[in-house]
Amino acid sequence: MRTSFLLGFVLLHVAGNVVRSQSLAPRAVVPAGGAGAGGGTTLSWTLGQPASATFADGNAVATAGVQQPEGVLLSLNIAALLDGPYDAVTDLMHDSLRVLGLLPVVEPFTAMGHPPVGLQGASQLQVPALLNSGADAIVDWVFVELRGADDAGRIDAARAGLVQRDGDVVDMDGSSALRITALPGSYRIALRHRNHLPVCSQAAVALGTGANTFDLTTGSHALHVPAAQVQRDGRHLLWQGDVNGDATVKYTGTANDRDPVLLAIGGTVPTNTAIGYLPTDVNLDGTVKYTGARNDRDPILLTVGGTVPTAVRTQPLP
Repeated sequence: MRTSFLLGFVLLHVAGNVVRSQSLAPRAVVPAGGAGAGGGTTLSWTLGQPASATFADGNAVATAGVQQPEGVLLSLNIAALLDGPYDAVTDLMHDSLRVLGLLPVVEPFTAMGHPPVGLQGASQLQVPALLNSGADAIVDWVFVELRGADDAGRIDAARAGLVQRDGDVVDMDGSSALRITALPGSYRIALRHRNHLPVCSQAAVALGTGANTFDLTTGSHALHVPAAQVQRDGRHLLWQGDVNGDATVKYTGTANDRDPVLLAIGGTVPTNTAIGYLPTDVNLDGTVKYTGARNDRDPILLTVGGTVPTAVRTQPLP
């Protein structure tokens, strides 16, 4: 049985002895599919969004494409807590960066070198998001990745989001659930922050067109490495202190996370401070401190164990 597939369209116009062609602009095809059987043979077919390419040879131009499924907006109700700004007394993270006017309007991850796989317009928050207060106030930016169920090293979709004081990860308006364009199916879900260790679900999570809940605060999901989160008063939080963003927290040695804190305040006077939206601000209070109360050096030591300064905590994403 021979089956042929339509790859594209070519329009030919004959004028004298000259043959000319014109490519057609690719158009979206509503996703559809079906199956048929006959004579002991079964044929399944699908139609989707065409991925096209243009080929030219002299005066001849042809546009061709193959059919690929079209993604839909999936709604993700993700909850996550960051250890740096977390207050166990209130069971909330503080929003000092927002209060001090230091929270950037544009997502920081592209500048950090994270692959902008399908940022999908989530590059700039809407100004009303900064007006939220209480438990819904914005703490900082986070980065969500949908990774392959069969290959956790493959990023199928990704976009930036905002995390509120109570841990809800929300869209650019600061209140609605994060939406990401992808095909319904199973994915490993990864979450990044600029100075906390990243986490990724160990198993694939089924995502559909309804509400999809993924709570990282309860320990209900197995993660890609043992002890991938710190526990405080029954809550699970992302480890703080990954100042240089290498998915490893080190207090001493090469590429450690302590020295950048000292350098950020000048490198010579340990009592100096620096103010700003900085990766060395481990506790996210807007001020980098090397010594004294609420400094940003001690949390790094706590993350590696608190007693052995040469210890290391490493958990890169797959």
